[in-house]
Amino acid sequence: MNRAGVIFCVVSIALSLALVMALMPSAMVPASVAADAATCKTLEDDIEVELSGVLEGVSMYDLLSHYLENPPTLQAGAAARVRQFGGC
Repeated sequence: MNRAGVIFCVVSIALSLALVMALMPSAMVPASVAADAATCKTLEDDIEVELSGVLEGVSMYDLLSHYLENPPTLQAGAAARVRQFGGC
C-alpha cells in the first residue's frame, strides 16, 4: 500500500471515531429512563399507547383481554394464507 493509501485509511478511521464520539452523548438516555426501562411492566400497570381511529380511548388492558378471550381463528373452509419471505 502506498503512502497516500495509508494516510487516507488513518484519516478515515480518525474522522469516524471523532464522529462517533461527537454523536454518542445525543444517543444516550438519562439514567432514570434506563432504570425505568429495565423494570418489567405488568398488564395492571397503566401502559400508555396512543391509538387513533376506531380504537381511540380503548385501554391496552381491554385490547389484550379481548384478544386473549377471543383469539383469531381461520374461517371454515378458508385456506391458510401463503406468505412469501424475502425476495421479490
